[in-house]
Amino acid sequence: MPADKKDKKKEEATPTVLKGVYVFPNGDKYEGDYLHGTDGSMDRSGMGIHVTTDGTMYEGEWNQDKMNGQGTLTHPTGAKYEGQFVNNQFHGLGTYTWPNNSAYTGQFVENR
Repeated sequence: MPADKKDKKKEEATPTVLKGVYVFPNGDKYEGDYLHGTDGSMDRSGMGIHVTTDGTMYEGEWNQDKMNGQGTLTHPTGAKYEGQFVNNQFHGLGTYTWPNNSAYTGQFVENR
């Protein structure tokens, strides 16, 4: 196959990462990188900040519309997790800090 045809196929297969602000129907807000899903939906992908209506905030990496990679999840109570996420769960090395400032640093597996 000629090189120009290979390059064209590669371009078609690589989605364009966009930046923007999206307010969900429930009032949650996302600001950051995203892709258009095959069904026309917005899939968070890259770096972004998601704030829920109760004040919970995640700032970090997204992949396939899930918290995946390095990030920080802060609760309105003051509790905070900083570390690795896999499929929306604490997974890998991280630090969980309680509102009283006591903390645990270590390995997490599926939120534990």
